[in-house]
Amino acid sequence: MDWLKALAPTAATLLVGPLAGMATKYLADKLGAPEGTVEAVTTAMAGLNETPEGRIKLAEIDAALRAHAIDAGIDLERLAVANASDVNKTMQAEAASEHWPTYSWRPAIGFAVAIDLVASVLVVFVAYVGVMFFKIDAQVLSYLPALLGAMAALIGVASPILGIASWFRGKMQADPAVSTVNRG
Repeated sequence: MDWLKALAPTAATLLVGPLAGMATKYLADKLGAPEGTVEAVTTAMAGLNETPEGRIKLAEIDAALRAHAIDAGIDLERLAVANASDVNKTMQAEAASEHWPTYSWRPAIGFAVAIDLVASVLVVFVAYVGVMFFKIDAQVLSYLPALLGAMAALIGVASPILGIASWFRGKMQADPAVSTVNRG
């Protein structure tokens, strides 16, 4: 669905929110989808995504949906802010939780990424020092790419979670109106 966010951001926003029914009905009419379901609409939109002409039509339909939403009094920016606010409230509730797994999972991911980075550097350093100064078989160095690839995959999985959590936590701490518990 990343292509949908890129080509039709209004449709992507409305199809997953509380106004999905309105957006589905409107898009089904425009796309000629036989069923008025979210699945049928996204399938029809995916079909349009396959050709350049279809992408242009998809952008036109998205612009028409945006105009329809504005005419209906729907503030799309306010919906996006409300979604971010819900995420922020969830993070605040986690930070104020009395259960250590709930308030410590974000810092644990941060420490795991840091430990993984330090371990990657140390493994390379120890392998090269061992080969250069302690006459260890140079075959050891051939294992480094696979090992570093696995460690990079672990970092690649955890880093987006860490980045998003840190960004929202930073926004929350920057707002003096938001009371926080300094646990997480």
